[in-house]
Amino acid sequence: MVIRLTDIGDISNARLSIILHYINKIFYMKKNESTTEIKKHRTLGSLERFFWLLDHHHPLHFSIAAELNGTAPVEQWFKALNAIKEQHPLLRVSINLNENNAPVFVPLAGDVPIPLRIVQYTENNSWKAELKQEHITRFSPSEGPLIRAVLYECPHRSVIILSAHHSIADGRSLSYVLNDLLNAMNGKFTEPNAMPLATDEQVGLIMDDLHKLPINEADFVFLEGNSTVERALPQVDTLRLSPELSTRVRQRARQEGTTVHGALSAALALVSKDWKPQPLRIWSPASARETLESGYSASLQLTTKTVSFDLEEHRTFWDVARYSNASLAGVGSMEYITGYTQELSGLISSGIDINGLVEFGETVIANEYLLTNIGALNFDTDFGNLQLEALWGPFVLTGYEGSQTIGVTSINGIIHLALTTLAHIEAKPLLEAVEDLLMEECALVDNLR
Repeated sequence: MVIRLTDIGDISNARLSIILHYINKIFYMKKNESTTEIKKHRTLGSLERFFWLLDHHHPLHFSIAAELNGTAPVEQWFKALNAIKEQHPLLRVSINLNENNAPVFVPLAGDVPIPLRIVQYTENNSWKAELKQEHITRFSPSEGPLIRAVLYECPHRSVIILSAHHSIADGRSLSYVLNDLLNAMNGKFTEPNAMPLATDEQVGLIMDDLHKLPINEADFVFLEGNSTVERALPQVDTLRLSPELSTRVRQRARQEGTTVHGALSAALALVSKDWKPQPLRIWSPASARETLESGYSASLQLTTKTVSFDLEEHRTFWDVARYSNASLAGVGSMEYITGYTQELSGLISSGIDINGLVEFGETVIANEYLLTNIGALNFDTDFGNLQLEALWGPFVLTGYEGSQTIGVTSINGIIHLALTTLAHIEAKPLLEAVEDLLMEECALVDNLR
């Protein structure tokens, strides 16, 4: 039983979404999930299926990287990876077609470890070169697992990189997985999570329809690997704002009636105005897991929205930042999540093929920048022999020509920026230009001294 949007009379969409969310949440908590094949082999939701299909055209997996002071035995890393695999169900699945030729998550048979590649290096930033290789190394969804790790070690320092197929995780949930991994390295383990529900279920849509919806026949050539678009090595760059500047950006943004995300959007728009097409488009994901109360399990729980910036209309830095914030208002609300999921479900249910999805992306969600902001993460930094010094990412590319990705994390108040691009990085690196503009616009004012 799933209650549908059409089953209830004249109630506002916002209230209806909330009612359905809690009714279905209670129902699924009580239901014996082992009684149906749909629960044994959990059907991909609309957004999970969207990413699974597009990933067959061009790689959409993503990575996050943690810089650590200290080292640990390789055996300890294997043990910790095994622990997080048991904590997060989607870290031990593959994606296969069911009897209806619809994609489902299938538990891996036996004790399949999370792959770990080990690289010894001598220079502090050489891990970035290896990260580029990670980007073009594709997952095999039908085999699994859909996560892998790379450990870069040099004397007294380590970098651990996690890469995940986008159907099983988003940036925030992969950061939770990384936190669980580091806790496991310190002998601290959490209870296993239940298999996360698809967003479709959480907003009251019928998963049976997706369970019975076959992929388009034209897509089998992609599934067989015969029409995959290969990628060149991307360029990556990182920049950590100083603690002082990070604090000033947050304080000044609050004073100006906007957010850190709005300030970063304004900085990107303004530093790019002379060499990027106008109006400039920034595509922003927003976490849905807080509204859906999805917890900390690895899962894909987000919405997105593209904002177009007309710098003739919004001339000052803070005007642009406020415009960004106003344009993204409500993207994490139950009403927006429901409408977003319904529209995506309608697109998938139309039987659109992979080439159609590529065309949809190029015309509807194409952008100059993907600004993916994981937000503030109040993680511990002391994990026994390892101390967390920096967390970078997400590193990802959308596949749309000219697009660049800025991944944002904030660890203990310090803002970290990570660039992934196939484009030529300008003579003055983009991230440094953003930093310079933030320093200029967030200069101390009287009430901040």
